[in-house]
Amino acid sequence: MSAGIGRAFLAVVPDARALDAIARAVDALTLPDGWRIVSRAQWHVTVQFLGAVADGPAVAGAVASVVTRHDAFDVALGGGGAFPSARRAGVLWIGARRGEDALGALAGDLSGALAPLGFARDEDRFHAHLTVARTRGRDRRDARPLVDALEAVADSPPWSVREVVLFESRTRPSGAEYSVVERFPLRVGEGA
Repeated sequence: MSAGIGRAFLAVVPDARALDAIARAVDALTLPDGWRIVSRAQWHVTVQFLGAVADGPAVAGAVASVVTRHDAFDVALGGGGAFPSARRAGVLWIGARRGEDALGALAGDLSGALAPLGFARDEDRFHAHLTVARTRGRDRRDARPLVDALEAVADSPPWSVREVVLFESRTRPSGAEYSVVERFPLRVGEGA
């Protein structure tokens, strides 16, 4: 791994079956003007935003020390929500219906291990989500009908979270592009 990494984050990525279910849910939405769908290639659940990384090997060491203490676990996505609120939304998301506690524990441990390296510890309650749509710019819109529509969709099939991925994000005129920097496997027990 190179010493420096641009804008980076740590995430887990659903498997193809879960992504297919999310795609069906998103395809069923009728988005009003001002919203854009986030491309499937960008669908993930962020467990720690990093920003610019000056010392990649130190970050990799801290992440590896955390994930090797966590067992693989199952997650299922379902339901919906919006940030900062459904009434004044800029982001539309699908949440975790199963595995949110395990994701939260993993995110908390990563945050604690990375804080001594200068990465801000997130003091807010972790809320596992996968962003599916955004408004353009800083525009805020009423997303209550969209959240209701996502709430009515069946949950994704569960998938096994077996790794945390360090991504680098590059901003392009067409939008952000994510590239994998490194993968960190969780412990996988017998029968997992």
